[in-house]
Amino acid sequence: MWPFSSSKESASPAPAEQLPQEAGPAEYLRSHEFEKMPESAPVEAPTAAGLLHNTALDPAKLHPLANIRDDDLEYLDIDEDKPNTLEGARTALPSRGWSDDLCYGTGTTYLGGLTVGSLMGLREGLTRPLGIENPTFRLRMNAVLNQVTRRSTFIGNSAGVIAMTYNLFDASIDAMRGKHDIWGSMASGALSGALFRCTSGPRAMLVSSTIMTGLAAAWTGAKRAFL
Repeated sequence: MWPFSSSKESASPAPAEQLPQEAGPAEYLRSHEFEKMPESAPVEAPTAAGLLHNTALDPAKLHPLANIRDDDLEYLDIDEDKPNTLEGARTALPSRGWSDDLCYGTGTTYLGGLTVGSLMGLREGLTRPLGIENPTFRLRMNAVLNQVTRRSTFIGNSAGVIAMTYNLFDASIDAMRGKHDIWGSMASGALSGALFRCTSGPRAMLVSSTIMTGLAAAWTGAKRAFL
């Protein structure tokens, strides 16, 4: 479409006899006169601000909870579910206090003890001599199951009792001191190890207490480094 409009008087083409026989498009255009159309003001594209300007539309009413009154809302009381606020006790693992540490710590340690005991029982059952040169598969499987059952339950129960005792001591010491650090964990490990072997004599108590102190220090240091 041409940007110019031709007038009625000047837009009529010249008679064919007045044009040369070999007149091209250039000669044809020269025989016409065009006048420029009046320029109109440019139209601006509408924007979101312009559409919402000076209107009764309230964007706040578009929220799904805009028409709900305060009386209709049911607030949840989460004071008892807040994470542990004790100094030094906050890690990447969420915990609401000593009850979570007791449950999760005891359960995780018990399952870990079962796994370790099962692996030890499996190795002993596969390598244990049965008194005959070529034992059958059924006899070897029976030996494996016996060793797995004996080792897994003993180590799992022992680990669970130690973990429960440790968490109780640790929660009590932290509550008295008002903070959680490596020294409280080591003291809890020493007490729980000594209590676990208290019926076996002072030597066994000392060995168990030393091992638990080292494990508690390693566990606390690992939590600070990675959690």
